[in-house]
Amino acid sequence: MFVQLICKDRTQAQMDELYEVLGALAAREGVQIEDRGHDVEILVCPQGKIVAIEEGKDMILSANTRQGGPGFHAFVVDLFKDIQEEIPGDYEMIDDTEYDKDGDFDRLVSLYENELDYVRKMILEDPQFRNKNYMFDETYYLPKAEKGKVLTATGDMDEDEFKTKNLSDLMDHFYVWNNWDRDARFYRNAALTLLAKEGYGQFSKMNDQTEKIADEICDDLEIAFRMDPSLPLPLKAYDELCKTLGRENKLEGAIGMDREAVQYRTREVYHVFEDAKVVAPGTAERSYDPATQSVFLMAPYSEDEEWNWLIQASKQPSILPDLEAVQAVEPIHEEDGRVIWLDEYEQDGIRYLDAIIRDDERYLYLHVLCKSIAEQSYLRSCILQSGFYA
Repeated sequence: MFVQLICKDRTQAQMDELYEVLGALAAREGVQIEDRGHDVEILVCPQGKIVAIEEGKDMILSANTRQGGPGFHAFVVDLFKDIQEEIPGDYEMIDDTEYDKDGDFDRLVSLYENELDYVRKMILEDPQFRNKNYMFDETYYLPKAEKGKVLTATGDMDEDEFKTKNLSDLMDHFYVWNNWDRDARFYRNAALTLLAKEGYGQFSKMNDQTEKIADEICDDLEIAFRMDPSLPLPLKAYDELCKTLGRENKLEGAIGMDREAVQYRTREVYHVFEDAKVVAPGTAERSYDPATQSVFLMAPYSEDEEWNWLIQASKQPSILPDLEAVQAVEPIHEEDGRVIWLDEYEQDGIRYLDAIIRDDERYLYLHVLCKSIAEQSYLRSCILQSGFYA
């Protein structure tokens, strides 16, 4: 699902006026607006943002509403109509659901239910589909599925339950905003989605961004409780975050969910770049070096700790200190066809693992360092699970 508003043929002064109106509308709706330099983003909810870019004399506002849900889609259309009312000019609205024409929210919800029905069919019938990012709007990682479980945007679900669950109930496990209003259900879904997608557990105070996400999760759950005290909430995850953040627990008397929330990032995940995937904890800090075309994954750490290991992954062999030494070791032949060369050594008290992973004609190179034997054994297992997408 997709909505776009093209504000045509604007002078610089008119562009500035559009930005002012966007800021005012964001303030009115209580949502965050951020200038990213190359674009402006209005962050409405997890899985739901509006992006504004300039192309020549046009300003183009776009929103991919597929994971946000019908409530987010309706919000975007209404916001775009408000812009047109506030500022006269030439506009073009593009809405692939045609909700902008009839405003029929029930019909819009049925479109999302039909989409979810298709997704469910693909998950159950196409094994490759389960390895795709069908849950989140954007991530640099993909969760690893557990046997008998189906991954959803709010956590794991038993496959039997997934097969039989009513579509209207299943909506909350894939979309954040399913009603017209931002009600208690919306705020709980927002918190559950953030827990699943961006929850760092015990490492929530690792940096400013992880702490910000953790606070947002707590805020959303507290709002949901104020709006509807009878709505079941993920109390264990909330309590753990309150203790980590030093927050007061404001959910006394709240009802707990039958199933606790899942935080995918606290598990091993596939860290994705190009067509390669590197297995490591989802809580690892990620950075990218364009000079070596490498992804760096650094071990998570708490406030009073230091990181203990570092993974550098690239499709460029130059990241390996001694390529020939790695090529000289006896290769490991995996059942799926991958061939892995793994050289392990120690220098100045630091343990290193250098690896080459070949999958047909594709090569992935990894340079890994760590501080202990236990970490070395763990990182070896991560390397052996890494590789490429089919």
